[in-house]
Amino acid sequence: MNLKTCTIGLAAMLLVLAGQGAMAQDAGLTPTGLAARYPSGSIQSSEAADQALREVEQQRAAVEHKYADEEHICYSKFFATSCLDKAKESRRVALGLIRNVEVDANAFIRTARVAQRDHDLAEKRARDASNPPKPITDNPAKETSEAIAPHSGNEGERHVADHEAKVKARAQEEASKAPERADKAAAFDKKAADAEARQRDVAAKKAEKQRQAEEKAQKAEKEKQAAAKAAGKSPAPSSGPSAPATSGQASGAGSASAKP
Repeated sequence: MNLKTCTIGLAAMLLVLAGQGAMAQDAGLTPTGLAARYPSGSIQSSEAADQALREVEQQRAAVEHKYADEEHICYSKFFATSCLDKAKESRRVALGLIRNVEVDANAFIRTARVAQRDHDLAEKRARDASNPPKPITDNPAKETSEAIAPHSGNEGERHVADHEAKVKARAQEEASKAPERADKAAAFDKKAADAEARQRDVAAKKAEKQRQAEEKAQKAEKEKQAAAKAAGKSPAPSSGPSAPATSGQASGAGSASAKP
């Protein structure tokens, strides 16, 4: 084995170890840590937005995996409803933190694309203004002669000026519409986030009502069992010997026995 082969093998080993270290570092990330890493308004580049979206997918998969494990454990417990409620609430909070980062990253990407498109359009219009198209004529010979001979007036300059004015007006119109497009994108994101929040609230209220109904049913069942148990332990009516005869009854019996 030569020196070159050893060097290549060592470099490959170092790359593998570096990748494992990065994975171990990301493995300790939580939804709370993700939200702390990307607070609102902190994403200011396309690279950061792409990295945030990758971490969002990883964290969402981890949250769903954790919830599936907790749900399986809850079904083995006696008070499964309370356990499931806690697992669902934990999942809801975690997904909310992840969703906030996802919304910020997508909003920056859309705004960046709009700005880039406007910039490209402005550059194209500037190039078109600096190189206006030549007027099309049906007589090439006449066009050549007019190009060689000096113009008698300012007709060509007037056409160029009109064209530049139209291009400039269109560029200004597009630039004025850029904030409106960004506002519409932000409003759409807010509307989607509000709708998702309402759905979460409805689900939470429904789960709370179900939990209260189950607790009420469990309480009623316990009270029923306690009443049945208490009824089974109550003493039965007395069936012992009758009370002794009174003195009047005894004397009456003696008089009856003394008669012949």
